[in-house]
Amino acid sequence: MPESEIIEIAANLVEQGALPSHCSRHGRPAVKRADFTLQSKVRLEGSRTRRVGGLGVLGMAERLEQHARKVRVTRVKGWPLCDVCTRTRARWLGVAAVMFGGGLLLFVGSLVVGLLAEKGSVPALAGVAMAGFVLVVLSAFPFSRAGMSRVIGAVTAPEGGAVLVSNPSSAFRAELPRH
Repeated sequence: MPESEIIEIAANLVEQGALPSHCSRHGRPAVKRADFTLQSKVRLEGSRTRRVGGLGVLGMAERLEQHARKVRVTRVKGWPLCDVCTRTRARWLGVAAVMFGGGLLLFVGSLVVGLLAEKGSVPALAGVAMAGFVLVVLSAFPFSRAGMSRVIGAVTAPEGGAVLVSNPSSAFRAELPRH
């Protein structure tokens, strides 16, 4: 497997919108420019199970506080997206919306029909409600696949001073300002 290349782009350039006119992932000309936020990936200390399980709400509050203290956010202005990236994101968002909306409709619809139906049909409706609930939960997967960070292959650096781009296209790299 080829080794991945990661380049750094100064956060101030990204926040100003001083970005290339080609997609970072595919190297194709941008058909759209997107404004969004990127955040760094953080590692939290301690065991989640021991923290949250043992301390309950206090453990969860401590983990959330630790996350808020460590995460760095960059406000991206005008990131170039090619037609492939735009379609990929739209498809994953569409799949997520259908799964979530359909699951919610199945879940709530089966509950309403269960209230109005005769007593003997309720067990079958329980299965439909469970299927709807599972669809709602599983809709998180395509939604995460549609995230801008995943589509463009970039995150904010842990210290927050740069944006890290994984395996950028040569056209994107060529248009970056030289340091």
